[in-house]
Amino acid sequence: MNKSYLKKIKSTILFFLLLQVVMTKAQCLSNTEFDKTHPKQEMRGVFLASVYSLNWPTNRLATPAVQQAELIEILDNLKGNGYNTIFLQVRSECDALYNSAIEPWGYYLTGTQGQAPNPVWDPLEFAIIQAHQRGLDLHAWLNPYRAKTTSTYTPSSNHITITQPTWWFKSSADSQRILNPGLPEVKNYIVSIVEDIATRYDVDGIHYDDYFYPNAGMTTNQDAQTYIDHNPKNISNIGDWRRENVNEMIASTYDAIQTINASLNKNIVFGVSPAGIWKSGTPSGISGSSAYSALYCDAIAWLNSGKIDYLAPQLYWSIGGAQDYIKLSQWWNDQIKATGKQLYVSQGYYKMTDTNNWTGTEIQNQIDQDRVPTMNASFGQIAYNYNSIKSNSKSVNDLINSTQYKYKSFAPPIAGKDDVCPNIPLNVQFVNTTLSWNTPLPAADGDLPQKYVIYAFNNAAEAITNKNDGKKIIDIITGNELIIPQILIDTKYFVVASLDKNNNEAGDFNAPLLSRSAFVLNKSHSYLVYPNPFKNQFKIEFKEALSENVIVYLFNMEGKEVYRQTHTINNSKITVITSKMPSGIYFAKVSFENGKSESFKVVKRD
Repeated sequence: MNKSYLKKIKSTILFFLLLQVVMTKAQCLSNTEFDKTHPKQEMRGVFLASVYSLNWPTNRLATPAVQQAELIEILDNLKGNGYNTIFLQVRSECDALYNSAIEPWGYYLTGTQGQAPNPVWDPLEFAIIQAHQRGLDLHAWLNPYRAKTTSTYTPSSNHITITQPTWWFKSSADSQRILNPGLPEVKNYIVSIVEDIATRYDVDGIHYDDYFYPNAGMTTNQDAQTYIDHNPKNISNIGDWRRENVNEMIASTYDAIQTINASLNKNIVFGVSPAGIWKSGTPSGISGSSAYSALYCDAIAWLNSGKIDYLAPQLYWSIGGAQDYIKLSQWWNDQIKATGKQLYVSQGYYKMTDTNNWTGTEIQNQIDQDRVPTMNASFGQIAYNYNSIKSNSKSVNDLINSTQYKYKSFAPPIAGKDDVCPNIPLNVQFVNTTLSWNTPLPAADGDLPQKYVIYAFNNAAEAITNKNDGKKIIDIITGNELIIPQILIDTKYFVVASLDKNNNEAGDFNAPLLSRSAFVLNKSHSYLVYPNPFKNQFKIEFKEALSENVIVYLFNMEGKEVYRQTHTINNSKITVITSKMPSGIYFAKVSFENGKSESFKVVKRD
């Protein structure tokens, strides 16, 4: 290699270093979707049930190592199938799938309620770490009132049904034991459980399901004396009083979480998945069991009081019929939209394998319904339950991954929780086929990025126009580097954006990174650009002898085309004259007669 060529290479290296210190302005992105048929911000959740050994752990007698391996396999499967959030059932019967000082170890963890795992480990802590390492969010799913199912195991001596025998009653429809929602002590007890989890664990959310008063289980008015003893508001109707008890518990839970968020700089969200029909006959044409009168559950009251962040109603019915998915989802959407909250529809994946015998396309059609323009409060869905994904029931994974979940997505930010954007990644660069970056300084609220979103665009201009396009996401990870396939390296422009704990996103889309340094001659580039920076002109020198016409384009930092000129290669070189252009960074593209192109950055100085 001759000295003049070495000098040119040194010039290009100097330019590359200059680009690393150019200051860029972060863009905090809105959640306006470029194309809602492929949203980049969408809840893609899965309920992971522990009760009855349904999803995990499937063997309550297995060793901790076996249970851990099973959970890792589940998380890898969900990550691979496009899901981004786990709702892990950590409290199914007033016992704990975590190390609690308040409630006993869970029966479905060790096979004996109150017996610690051997060796001792904390399943919730383990699940959080493993989920977050995979870029998955994890919500702790709790049953607030259910104390014991119809199963026949013996409660531990420190179980609430033993230590507080006056705090519960049996359902009149079956033998389930239910904590009495009318007792102030019960409300405080449930809130204390939430406070314990929210304080000690890095959960992304707290979630309740629809086990409130037992379904059709109050026919004997087991709480009649409680109604007399604990009715400070003198509510005249016992049904209204029961609903108010639940309302107060929901509000107290929400308020407790907000206090913890503020004091510990957390961003734990709170939501509930109520039964799917609020009242039979609402909306018109819908019939079925009414959550309002059967479970004494008034989700509309929670919305109107602002005491939840999202609702995930259980719409475990198909499209059409007396419980039409489309009618119900649109009705819930409209109620939630009016309060500024978010809707994540809970979907009945299990109905592909029960007597309903749904096809996989039913799930596809429901996801499509969640994305129609009128579903403007819908931000995704939650699958019940994992077993259908594990077994790929009716090829549902294949169907969804080829269409609805073809591109990756992250859970949407919750408006009003945390509106401070994270700082953008620093020193985004390629080293061979590895894209890497540095963690930025904490944002104004002290938050560091929790995850990173990696985009690949066709050109610099597209990075601006399509920055909210979910089809441009190639991965969402927690680390600081990603190996990029060679086909993308040769053809794409890249942006790395930060996500904070609320999934607020910030990235510099004005200056996407070329796939490789286009300034040093190597195997993947057949040219050299010099001088760079330049004043009025620069040259492009091709390694191989060429004699053809090429078109040179220049784009400014806003992606606007500012130069287009046809050049004839002479002695393997062309000269680009830009004396009338202002100083700054430009994106250059050279298009050849065979349809291929090369792209790089240049800097014009005064």
